[in-house]
Amino acid sequence: KQSSKSKVGKIMIHIKKTMCVCAVILAVISRISPVFGAFEYIGLGWPAATANIKVLGQHPHQFVVNPALMESGLCPQISLSYQNPFQSLDLQAGSVTIYNSIWQRPYIHSLEYFGDEQYSELKFINGTTWKLEEGFRVGVTVNYHRLAITGFNCRQGVTLSLGSYAELSDQIKVGSVVEHAIQWGQNISLPQKFQMGGQYEMGPAKIVLALEKESALPVEACLGLLISSGSLLQIGVGYRDLSGMMSAGWRMRTQRISLHYACVMHPLLPVSHGFGLELILP
Repeated sequence: KQSSKSKVGKIMIHIKKTMCVCAVILAVISRISPVFGAFEYIGLGWPAATANIKVLGQHPHQFVVNPALMESGLCPQISLSYQNPFQSLDLQAGSVTIYNSIWQRPYIHSLEYFGDEQYSELKFINGTTWKLEEGFRVGVTVNYHRLAITGFNCRQGVTLSLGSYAELSDQIKVGSVVEHAIQWGQNISLPQKFQMGGQYEMGPAKIVLALEKESALPVEACLGLLISSGSLLQIGVGYRDLSGMMSAGWRMRTQRISLHYACVMHPLLPVSHGFGLELILP
């Protein structure tokens, strides 16, 4: 009897965890993307600290979305990131991103994961950039997406995204991205997303404002503030008005290594905590 009770208890715990995971996935999809929302999970990487604004900035996780941000001549770099999405659930998220140059052309490669034992998403990204004139660049990424749910066939697709970056002055920069502009593979549908942002540098502070428009969702305004204390410490905060998400984080940098922490607070879901390590290769 005790053995049967123990088995029933384990089954109930498993069912409860599965229901919690399904509830989170449905909440994320309904709040962020009507079709395939968890790929847009905003807690992954250092940009999450400043409202996940990736159309501007100088970090590998931003290069993944907008490769036009990359400059030729930068040292090769590898970035590792781990996130505990919606703390207290079994979901995990992580990424490996590599920046390098071949024949004076910069390239970005990234592998991202989100999910648990029953549900998993994988995204593989390759991108590069072209300099059209001084202070203006365009970029392109080719993205492979794979969705797997226990008991169902895997779904996969390939998309192409386009980005641009312009330096209007020493203080003002602008960037834009059209994600999934072209898509191949009909067994998975990824909504197009347009992002446009501007950055204003004011001494040690950078104010970043971005607008995002995805499919049938309203326009979302994202506001980020990044404060640098010399070349060692960065502190970031951000807010997204449509979802009501708030975020904050810090990043410590040395000549060859950087560490960061980001916290994302959703009004309806548990808090997400994330850590990252960046290595500049010799």
